[in-house]
Amino acid sequence: MSQSVPLETERLTLAPFDTNRHLTTRYVAWLSDPDVVRYSEQRHHHHTLESCRRFAESFKDGPGCLWAIERKQDGLHIGNIHADIDPRNSLADVAILIGDRTVWGQGYGLEAWNAVLGWLLGDAGIRKVVAGCMRDNAAMRAIMKASGMADDGVRSDQYLLDGKPQDVVFAARFRTD
Repeated sequence: MSQSVPLETERLTLAPFDTNRHLTTRYVAWLSDPDVVRYSEQRHHHHTLESCRRFAESFKDGPGCLWAIERKQDGLHIGNIHADIDPRNSLADVAILIGDRTVWGQGYGLEAWNAVLGWLLGDAGIRKVVAGCMRDNAAMRAIMKASGMADDGVRSDQYLLDGKPQDVVFAARFRTD
């Protein structure tokens, strides 16, 4: 994608998303798995190869970034992470999906998250990175906290989860010069 640069961590490669390589039925299946999208607004949509292609291609002409998260040991595509960038305000909103449930709980989400935050707040020159999630999304809240993000507000009863109102909690991290 236009702004995505390859990033590497100890166990992962974050590769600019390539529709020829990463857009697969396996990827689309993640978005149809109720456990994977439980806390995502993607749970309300029907996903196809074409809808996922349109999403990936939306990053081509804009300032945003989309990476495929690949495990180094075997090249397995385990998820995606993207940053919606607002260059006028030097702001990035980051979201992640670890779609391969067999790797949940192994720290890959935090590792990918830290790589993207480090690049955005470093080489990319972004002044503030933000993220938000439903209050009950313990895994995402743990990633935000462990990555050094600070509380940045709450939208009370923003979404319905299993028919019950759910707060959205926000976190932010600023570049330190």
